[in-house]
Amino acid sequence: MSAYGTVARHVMAPMIDTLRNTHTMRCLQQLEQSQWWPRERLEELQNLRLQRLITHAYEHVPYYRQVMAQRHVTPSGIRTAADLALLPVLTREQVQQSLQSLVADNWPRKRLHAMNTSGSTGTPLRFYSTREDQIDHGYARSIRAMSWAGIMLGDRIARIGRIHYARTRRGRVLQSLSNRLQRCQNITVETLSDEALPQVVRHLAESHLSGIRAYPNALALIAGFIKDNGVQMPAVPSIVTGAAQILSHERRIIHEVFGGEPHSDYSSSEVLEIASECSAHQGLHVAMEDMVLEILDGEGRPLPPGAEGRIVITNLHNYGMPFIRYDIGDSGSLMEGDCPCGRNLPRISALVGRRDQFFITRSGSRVFFGTLFLEDLALLGMRQYQLVQESLDSVVIRLVAPPEAGEAQRKDLGKKVLTMFESSLGTELGLRVEFVDHIEPTEEGKHLFMISRVSGHIP
Repeated sequence: MSAYGTVARHVMAPMIDTLRNTHTMRCLQQLEQSQWWPRERLEELQNLRLQRLITHAYEHVPYYRQVMAQRHVTPSGIRTAADLALLPVLTREQVQQSLQSLVADNWPRKRLHAMNTSGSTGTPLRFYSTREDQIDHGYARSIRAMSWAGIMLGDRIARIGRIHYARTRRGRVLQSLSNRLQRCQNITVETLSDEALPQVVRHLAESHLSGIRAYPNALALIAGFIKDNGVQMPAVPSIVTGAAQILSHERRIIHEVFGGEPHSDYSSSEVLEIASECSAHQGLHVAMEDMVLEILDGEGRPLPPGAEGRIVITNLHNYGMPFIRYDIGDSGSLMEGDCPCGRNLPRISALVGRRDQFFITRSGSRVFFGTLFLEDLALLGMRQYQLVQESLDSVVIRLVAPPEAGEAQRKDLGKKVLTMFESSLGTELGLRVEFVDHIEPTEEGKHLFMISRVSGHIP
């Protein structure tokens, strides 16, 4: 660890914890120890936290109290992760319909953080989290995951993608301090065009980076530009990609151009860090200290290692609005055997169905899903949405409006959505809004947020 890294870890990070009244570093220390525990000890910790969460949910969360009563289940009947099969799977639609009854009645409202997902599966979601869940435990898992890729606190890194800024002035000040602590440069890539890429590449080349964290397809596009134009790029030893599954050709070109072997990261707005790749690059380690991850078939039955199914998560730290057996909308499979790295955390293989895509404009700009302001659609109350590019000059924004919206309100919402997208994307894509009653899922049950029927090459 460098001298700056030592100061960042032992002085600056604890100071930020003190200023925002959080315990990220304490949780990080615990995670750094528990990752080497025997599986039996990890399961003991997981089961203990699960029992506490189930008891809390039964006593203080109306939704779970009703569900457990209907199934004649009591907290004493759920002692291990395997016992979760006694409870039903929680879907996004159920969260939307039962939002208030999922909130704990003993949790002070001022300590709840109202949040929403970007809707990468096409169905936006509003929910509540807590500082303890998001900052104490979630941030700690993220720091640990970055360290597996070789990125330590204080290392100079670039973050490429959609940047979420704090809503309050105090929050923005603390966020700025945190970025300075990590020596993190945020590069917001709303659109990647041939005109913008040289500036982005020049910035990366001059920054003497230890690591990059980025959307995989955006970083692969940058890597392709560097390779095609013969740009001299200093090696970046540590690469972390997230927000989408990294494809094999993306992994190859990123490694070829930047030198570092990409590490995959799997996270979500609802749970934050879920699983991450270590230096062995043999699957993603699940943070089982803080959650239970199940792989289920279409009937809700557990699947053995190697069998692909839907990923269901129980978050062990969100006491404000517990997510118990939550279908996160992704597919994957568990892996057998031990990881060469020596950690005893369970592993999942590559995810299925998480594919970032981009639209292409006639001028050559590429518009990535991860950079569109999809959260704003959720804030407008849209139940579902889907963007379909029919041609270089035509993109249809398909929306499922709130059920109470009448014709006049739909017309007003349509104007707002069109203005919102045109203000950031311009009029070149030929945007138009279409309200529908329902957006059909794929045969695999996934709701695609983005469909492009245009080739990746500009005529």
